[in-house]
Amino acid sequence: MSKREFSKVSPALWRSKRFLALPKDRCRLLLVFYMTCGHQTSAGCYRISEGYACSDLGWLPEDYRTARDPLVECGLIAFDNDTEEVFVSGWFRFCPPMNPKHAAGTMALIADIESDRLREQAEQEFAPAYTALQARSPRLPGR
Repeated sequence: MSKREFSKVSPALWRSKRFLALPKDRCRLLLVFYMTCGHQTSAGCYRISEGYACSDLGWLPEDYRTARDPLVECGLIAFDNDTEEVFVSGWFRFCPPMNPKHAAGTMALIADIESDRLREQAEQEFAPAYTALQARSPRLPGR
């Protein structure tokens, strides 16, 4: 379990066309779960087995997969079936690193992502947030 005490969720979520177009309330609930659950890390990516997710949500596996698939299809999350890792797309737009220590910890978490595809996506999405932090923190080393 993560030691995170909170996650930022933008009020813009409730105006998002992709979010509002999801076919069921369970899909929207699952996205909010992915963004805020105790498994979440500052990298926006973590491993969560179907069993853990179903236990946390009180859902059957079929219900979980039925809610997860539309999130993948519309690009709100990326999921790797082989590693059971989920990445919340756009994570760093709303949860960027706040200081050099936070950035270093996030980079370490990204490096530990088992899925090559999800690690590459996280690295690509992290880069602009890191660049913005560098502009605010002149002593932060280049990547």
